[in-house]
Amino acid sequence: MSDPPLGPEASGPPIIRVGLDASPLRIGYAISVGRTIVQAATFHVDRDAPLTARRGFYRMIRDEVRQLEERHASDLRTIGIEAPYVGPNRQGSLNHARNIGQAEAWMFSSFPYAEQIIVQPAAWRRAIGIAPKGKVAPRLYAETRWDEDVWTQDTADAICIVDALPHLEQES
Repeated sequence: MSDPPLGPEASGPPIIRVGLDASPLRIGYAISVGRTIVQAATFHVDRDAPLTARRGFYRMIRDEVRQLEERHASDLRTIGIEAPYVGPNRQGSLNHARNIGQAEAWMFSSFPYAEQIIVQPAAWRRAIGIAPKGKVAPRLYAETRWDEDVWTQDTADAICIVDALPHLEQES
């Protein structure tokens, strides 16, 4: 597993990044400042909740990022959002795509200056050097990067996504 290149982080204010793993029932997120994960969690959404129920969670993430921007005199550089899952269930795939669209709308309205990258799982896994499939590798990786317990797969994936962003920024 290689470390992301330091690039602009070597001098000047630290770079702030956000990784999101959004699905119909959960929003996993991680925020990094420089190479340090400063927050990671998963919000759970009721099965019957409308898409608008997620707004409060996105506002909380936005507020955390804005506080970090102020504290570090740095702007959010990149938000990485995991690409929607497209499976055999048409309605499930549409619901997942709607959630990703809502995450994109939140990003554009909250941080119009930040780069947005829609990230395929294979790309973020490759960028941080973990196995291309399975649930165990992201959990193990996340546990090495985050001092607190990683309780959900969504939090683990968001940590992996945020750590992959320096590599993926170079590709885009």
